[in-house]
Amino acid sequence: MNGENNDLNSQAVQNKGLSGLHVAVMYIGAIMGAGFASGRETWQFFGVFGTDGRLGVLIFAALFMLVGFIVSHNAKCLNSHDMGEVIVPGSNKKLQNFVGYFMAGTLAVVMVAMSSAAGALIHQHFKMPYWVGGALITVLVIATVLGDFERISKVFKFIMPLLCILMIATCIIVLINVPEKNFPYDDIEVSPAAPNWWMSAVLYTSYNVMAMIAVVAAATINARDKKAVVTGDFAGGLFLGILAMLILITVQRDGAMSQQLDMPVLGYAAGVSGGLGIMYTVILFLAIYSTATSNFYGFTTKLKEGKKKKKIIVLAGILSFVLGLIGFKNVVKYVTPVMGYAGIVMIIMLAINFIILKKKGEPHELEE
Repeated sequence: MNGENNDLNSQAVQNKGLSGLHVAVMYIGAIMGAGFASGRETWQFFGVFGTDGRLGVLIFAALFMLVGFIVSHNAKCLNSHDMGEVIVPGSNKKLQNFVGYFMAGTLAVVMVAMSSAAGALIHQHFKMPYWVGGALITVLVIATVLGDFERISKVFKFIMPLLCILMIATCIIVLINVPEKNFPYDDIEVSPAAPNWWMSAVLYTSYNVMAMIAVVAAATINARDKKAVVTGDFAGGLFLGILAMLILITVQRDGAMSQQLDMPVLGYAAGVSGGLGIMYTVILFLAIYSTATSNFYGFTTKLKEGKKKKKIIVLAGILSFVLGLIGFKNVVKYVTPVMGYAGIVMIIMLAINFIILKKKGEPHELEE
């Protein structure tokens, strides 16, 4: 297969293949960026709808898990993790290439969000200018992506479990120490792109699918066996749903505060104690770094090898930094819903491709 079948496979895994836990970790690592870990996305997509938002989280978790299974099935049937081939039904190479490049562009947009998030993080906790955090994360991501993929795989394998444990602990501490306050949810202004809780659930799922497809497809191809794929998809989706619910309950502790802050969970943590705030600042920065790196690397897989590739990577990173200066809340409020609608189209094509491949019974279909 052409396109993205490159060192994303060969260098990321051992000869024995990925275990179910490693598949789940890669699954989570592609999604758990600043928007998720900070509570900003959870508040914007679910928290603003009050208790109805919790129903939205349940729908998100179920849909996300289902789409994960579909991506894995398509990738294994085709023995490919090329995004265009996994998504587009049939064998139209022009359409596959178009979709592949479009997906690469969306991964670059995620880098914009992560650059903006780093700026908001450093500004909120250390009162430094927004550009400082954005510049720092941009330099680190570019430096990592210009290296080999082994660095990126280590981010997933070692950083993500630690991040998950510390995030859960922080939310529990906040819930114990911060009393719940009444908030007029009916009066809050919501994004016109996501006017109700169920549409927000669909959009949030489709938005995250845009960032997940390349990683899940590659993990599927390199998984040890069918059990590892199924376990990884299920565990990854389930854990993201549980964590999203925990973060949602946390940010709904004080709606007025969550509405105001770029990084709501960080605000709560810092309010409990300075030490907890510093710890969560580190957690968020690592979450930003891991997701920005994995998504930006996905963008680079569509670039042709050669001297120009490194120049394009550097220029794309700088452009992401500049665009990220519009502010993290603005990126989440306006950019992510638009990406979510594009993701709906991708999910529909994924589902059609799934049905076609299921009927064909492709020879590479997952073995027991």
